[in-house]
Amino acid sequence: MKALMSLFDRRIRGVRLIEAIGLLLALIMIFWVCLSKVKEGQEVARLNALNAQIAEEQAAIKALKVKVANLEQPARIEALARQYLGMEPLSPKREAGLDNLVEISRSVARPEIHAAPPVTAVTAKPPAMTEEESAPIAAPVPATPVIGEATR
Repeated sequence: MKALMSLFDRRIRGVRLIEAIGLLLALIMIFWVCLSKVKEGQEVARLNALNAQIAEEQAAIKALKVKVANLEQPARIEALARQYLGMEPLSPKREAGLDNLVEISRSVARPEIHAAPPVTAVTAKPPAMTEEESAPIAAPVPATPVIGEATR
């Protein structure tokens, strides 16, 4: 207890040792807070950069969606089909109703069905096996008895 009390009374160049320790701890805490603030500022800057990148990506996605909508317009696709493929829209006369389906199916040529060639029996004999190959395989016998069997 005296050693602890001497810590409060001991002086170095006119300053009590406990005051010097307190001042040192306060300076360390101030330094730590300043260091934490710098790191926080760096993280905020990084988050702001990420948010800006996200906004750019969302703008690019929006522009691509507009471009896709423009490219998928039916009038544009129809014009390209006429220009490059020579396709024309079908006339309404070519549409079939439910009543006409039977007539259409009868008028369509049926594909020819070709019979499969007959399967012939294989008369070749399998190769002969030697005695070693045809002998049954014996199960391995354990060298030591099982613990539970010895007590029975």
